[in-house]
Amino acid sequence: MTTLTKGKFVQMLRTSADIIKERHQLLSELDSATGDGDHGVTINRTMQAVVKALDENADKPFAELLKAVAMGVMMCDGGSTSPLLGSYFLGLASGAVADTLTATQTAAMFEAGLANFRKTSKADLGDKTMVDAFDPATEALVRALGETENHHAAFELAAAKAKEGAEKTSEYVAKFGRARTMGERAIGHLDPGAKSISYIFEGFSKAC
Repeated sequence: MTTLTKGKFVQMLRTSADIIKERHQLLSELDSATGDGDHGVTINRTMQAVVKALDENADKPFAELLKAVAMGVMMCDGGSTSPLLGSYFLGLASGAVADTLTATQTAAMFEAGLANFRKTSKADLGDKTMVDAFDPATEALVRALGETENHHAAFELAAAKAKEGAEKTSEYVAKFGRARTMGERAIGHLDPGAKSISYIFEGFSKAC
């Protein structure tokens, strides 16, 4: 597949939402070790807001659909997850220049998503946050699309890198959120936010 259509990306988002819904209890269990124990609930609520926005705005152009998704996410009661993922979808929207994207355009869209997410997050790699999955996944996706233009292979690689990045968070001391108060006691525990992003990219890979 050398292009990404609006319809295909909608399927990808729906698959990601299904995976989050299926595994949200595990994410809350991960969060209970270093946080409030509610990340699974909030990320699931956020992804269900994504699905609702997709249902209600299906006929809109790609960019307008993603803006509607962003608004739906930011208006839902998703704790810190809502503004973070809302900013990500706004970034994606800015890069959705047509309803069918070339490999180069897809790469640019995901780069825009990450850039806007980082503006809100302020976190860097190694800070034990969603960035630890988002960053390597996006880097791998962009590189692969530039080399092969094969979207399926690129999203498979991105999912693998997101998972790898999430697993590495067990080695880090947290710099954000409640986990930062634990200092070195947070070492050995996965960041639930990064893990949820790895699940989202897994959904992208499965549906692409």
